[in-house]
Amino acid sequence: MAKGAFRIPGLNEWLFVIGLACYWPTFRNSFFGLVFQEGNEGFGRLDVEYLLFLGLVALWCGACLVRPRLVDGILGARRFAVCGLCVLASVGMSLIYCADAFGLPWSVSCAGVVLSSVGFVVLTFAWSNEAARARSRNLFFNIALSFLLSFVLSLTSLLPGPFSLVLPFFSWTVSGLAYAAYRAPRVDGRAAPASAAHACGNLAARIGSARVALSGLVVLLIAFLVIGAFVRGFLYLGTIAYSPEQTTLSRRVVSFALAFLVVVIAYRADSGKPPLFWLWTLVSLVFFSGLFLIAAAYPLVPDLAGGVAITGRTFVSFFLWVALVLTVRERGRHLLVPVVGTLFIMVECASGFCSYFLAPEIARAIDLPISVYLPFFALLIAFILISSTIVFLALLANRKLSEPADAPRLTREQACAALGEEQGLTAREVEVMERFSQGNSLRKVAETMFISTSTAQSHVKSVYRKLGIHSKQELIDLVSDRMGGRV
Repeated sequence: MAKGAFRIPGLNEWLFVIGLACYWPTFRNSFFGLVFQEGNEGFGRLDVEYLLFLGLVALWCGACLVRPRLVDGILGARRFAVCGLCVLASVGMSLIYCADAFGLPWSVSCAGVVLSSVGFVVLTFAWSNEAARARSRNLFFNIALSFLLSFVLSLTSLLPGPFSLVLPFFSWTVSGLAYAAYRAPRVDGRAAPASAAHACGNLAARIGSARVALSGLVVLLIAFLVIGAFVRGFLYLGTIAYSPEQTTLSRRVVSFALAFLVVVIAYRADSGKPPLFWLWTLVSLVFFSGLFLIAAAYPLVPDLAGGVAITGRTFVSFFLWVALVLTVRERGRHLLVPVVGTLFIMVECASGFCSYFLAPEIARAIDLPISVYLPFFALLIAFILISSTIVFLALLANRKLSEPADAPRLTREQACAALGEEQGLTAREVEVMERFSQGNSLRKVAETMFISTSTAQSHVKSVYRKLGIHSKQELIDLVSDRMGGRV
């Protein structure tokens, strides 16, 4: 794509940006910490409630992994169904806060935890699905812009009194409303059969790399994320309660500067420059800088050292989501639930447990001043991560040397055959899928295959069911995405 192809986001794309911007603060202490105010009192009531939240999120996610049609059914229904669940999730956050503030029964708080956990899981799958299927030329710029905007929204925690609760009380509702109003850009398959479908489906290949690169990168990011969770747990000893004083000016400046750089890199990506490893390099450098600051100067500048490391971990979480969306775009949206559910939601739950429960207990068991053991721990994990990164780059370089530079892309016929083999389609269904994904009408497909229209419609319904999709446009997108792969 030429650089001039970049354009200012339109109204519909701003809905995407705003919706994601209201979703990202969920992973920061300024979100849950304002609701779980008493988390610094050990395993008190609100600590247990946060543990219950993590457990329920993992439970709902596990149910979706066992029955992925649950997610298909919710996302395939009217968008206001997702919006309604998001509103209930915001109500749940309010119930959690009010139960403690006004001494309400614990059952009220538990009901809030249930509502908020369901809404969080649905919202995660909803926006991940929209990012994986979006055809906007500015897609990754919009994602990065939403992340930058989320830091602006996080500043509402500095507001006085009850106004500081705006984000945890209303952000999921706003995100759900944006999701309900957002309409994913469509691709006209009839006007652009093979060449244009190749251009659109090839987006993941242009901004990403080979499948092995994405897989290896995801493993590294998960390692960064979990280790960063332990670092945070050691630094703050599991304190979930939040006060504006905890977030120093240096930490806010680092966050905004890094988010701005991510937006710049994403702009270059949507102008034709490969961003994946630039983003990875930027995020990993910040994370390593925090680790080395902890190792070398933690007693002197504890706020700066800890702030840089935790900021790096926040961006690792964001980048992991981007890498997983790339994976789903490249390999097919039928992998949305297992990829995002297992490698993002479950990993975030594990990270939260490590930060607020496991790491503090380890720190208490060590029974040494934090300035004694934390620098050594930071150096150790930095060595492990650097070694892992070197091994990954070596494997990737070896893989690239063994790949022919001019490996051809998949044709439509090959892409449909691959999808058919993966999902158990019959030969006739594959043939119908190939013709229908070109934008042909059911009548046209029936005529070219010398079958009745009702038979063609029956085959299409079977294809939809086996692929887990619900519309012709989704079929066009899925085949186009697969055509972006290599033979």
